[in-house]
Amino acid sequence: MDQYPTIKFIVERGNVLAAVIGLLPLAGAATLFGFGVHWLILAAGVVAAAVVYLLMRSYVELVRVIADMLLPK
Repeated sequence: MDQYPTIKFIVERGNVLAAVIGLLPLAGAATLFGFGVHWLILAAGVVAAAVVYLLMRSYVELVRVIADMLLPK
């Protein structure tokens, strides 16, 4: 798997990667709230963070399955 460093990175550190990327919408909403945008932006940020985290977790699992089945050990 040394030929595919990005896949190796996702397989090894996918859980942390999904959590960090999942928190980005919440961080953006908190930043906008800090600049005086309506408080509902925080609720939207929480919902968006949950959706992005779920999508990232499914992506990581798909990459792990593909790497496990198709790439030589």
